[in-house]
Amino acid sequence: MANYKWSFSRIGGITRVQVTSGEDIAHLAELDKKMWTVLSCPTQGLEIDEASLKYMDTNNDGAIHVDEVIEVSKWLTSVLKNKDLILEGTDTLQLSDLNQDNPDGKALYDAAVGILKNLNKTDAKEISLADSSSSLKAVLQAKLEAALAAIDKSAAIEAPFGDQTDAVEAAYNALDAKVKDYFMRGKLSQFSTESTASLDVQVAQIQAISAENLTAKMDEIASYPIARVDGKDTLDLKAAINPAWAAQFEVIRGILDPKAKELTEADWNEIGAKIKAFRDYQASITITEADIPLDEESKGVQLVDKLLHLTRDYYTLLKNYVTLQDFYSRKKAIFQAGTLLIDQRSCDLCVKVADAGAIAAQAPKSNMYLVTCACVSRVRNESYNIIAAMTLGDVDDIYVGKNCIFYDRQGNDFEARVTSIIDNPISIKQAMWSPYKKMGKMISDQIEKFAAEKDAAVMDEASKGINEKTEAVKSTAPETAKETGKSVSSFDIAKYAGIFAAIGMAVGMLASALVAIISGITKVFIGLAWWKSCLLILAVICGIIILISGPSMFLAWLKLRRRNLAPVLNANGWAVNAMAKINIPFGATLSQEAKYPKTVTKDPFADKMPLWKKCLIWLVIILAVAAVACYFLHKYDIVKIPFLS
Repeated sequence: MANYKWSFSRIGGITRVQVTSGEDIAHLAELDKKMWTVLSCPTQGLEIDEASLKYMDTNNDGAIHVDEVIEVSKWLTSVLKNKDLILEGTDTLQLSDLNQDNPDGKALYDAAVGILKNLNKTDAKEISLADSSSSLKAVLQAKLEAALAAIDKSAAIEAPFGDQTDAVEAAYNALDAKVKDYFMRGKLSQFSTESTASLDVQVAQIQAISAENLTAKMDEIASYPIARVDGKDTLDLKAAINPAWAAQFEVIRGILDPKAKELTEADWNEIGAKIKAFRDYQASITITEADIPLDEESKGVQLVDKLLHLTRDYYTLLKNYVTLQDFYSRKKAIFQAGTLLIDQRSCDLCVKVADAGAIAAQAPKSNMYLVTCACVSRVRNESYNIIAAMTLGDVDDIYVGKNCIFYDRQGNDFEARVTSIIDNPISIKQAMWSPYKKMGKMISDQIEKFAAEKDAAVMDEASKGINEKTEAVKSTAPETAKETGKSVSSFDIAKYAGIFAAIGMAVGMLASALVAIISGITKVFIGLAWWKSCLLILAVICGIIILISGPSMFLAWLKLRRRNLAPVLNANGWAVNAMAKINIPFGATLSQEAKYPKTVTKDPFADKMPLWKKCLIWLVIILAVAAVACYFLHKYDIVKIPFLS
């Protein structure tokens, strides 16, 4: 860290350096790189002007590395008199702010004066980003037009096949290898006439797939020769074409001489040569702004534009690079794409997905509950994927396919649909109730499964019984029933006597077990003061809750403490050098739930409690009162309860 004295603070559970002055920026080269939070970030997909990022990306590799950030800091602090201007994020500079004692600063001053002169602002004492950007655009446009005008069009090549050139090129490229393969097969069959049958499509190949849906076998059919090999090295234009390639070949057939009877290898190569010559000519006359060589005046305008872009955006990058200051101060970080509204909550930690495969592999290591959404705006004709962190609420109604709304940083809305979920705890509260919900769902699923199976079995048995009875009625005369004196009843109580007996035994066993449990519990409370009994009941209830919910809550606590944004950013092309922790208090600020006032009106459509539930509640109350009464009556010798003795 050389001799410069840095200040540090705890941000996000990690000690980080503070960059709060122009002097700090001027000494960034002296900061140990191991202390930087980020070592590289992409130039696309961030909420910062891409033009500014491209100016910082000096090697044009699509990423801003730590050394490039340092080089920018050296340049900026050398051309400005007041280094603290960088912290203001301004896109306007006073001409007097430029350090003319520095060669680059003097060049910037002269270029800025020239820009203002060309804009008829000779008396202006300041220059803005709008001034430099408009001037640069005009300069580049003028040079582009001059370069285009200088192109020699005397040797112009027209599109060889008119309006069909693009379609012919696409068909030619698709067929090129296949047609050349056919010509080679023809040459080889002439070399060895005995091999002609072997070079042709084999009947056994077609027989092997003939029993299947052939439309699903197009890849295999496409591997067959484009036409039947007949021992010639030309392609008969009247011959049947392989169905997998017929559409493309029809495009080629349409540009051939109508009188032509066959296609030779020379004809085929000539088509390709015409297309290549036309595309080479187009490439030779295609010029973009990036291809235009700049003179000294143009370079000066571009340098001023670079300066104003960086004075506006460089410090913003630093606050998301050296530290994650914007993120932890609850300002929007440059990687936060917007806000997702889903299931009565808003999620502020939304990041655009650059690589879905990398997200799927790395995001689970973040220990966060994450949902990936496909976002589409038909109005703006724009679409992309985001991954959002949910840090509050429950997830009972979150599922793949759920529709929601995403708002980008400019307030534009997108239709969003959940495409995948990475399941992790959201809060201790959610983890506490999770086991009960899982058990309830499991029991519900088993009951539904059992009911469905029984319903199916009953229906099958009923259908079978009806069929048997119908056949019996058809085959047995009514007189037979009268002679035997038997009724045609479908119910025989003798068959069900065993079932009723089993049900009775089961009910009796359950009742006996319940009595035994109540008896045992009551004996425990005999001799205890009432307040001790209450404490014991409370302890038992807490013990049961801890036994059931404790492991889930403990695991949730461990994961919530280890929530880390770094894997999500790494999957998007960042090189994060330190943990980006999201602890429980900070995580609670990244999502907001809907808050309703207390309702005072009665809901006319509120669910009414069913009779069986009312009866059950009253039964529990009566049993509890009876148990308490028995306890006190027995304890004070008012009435002797046999099973409490």
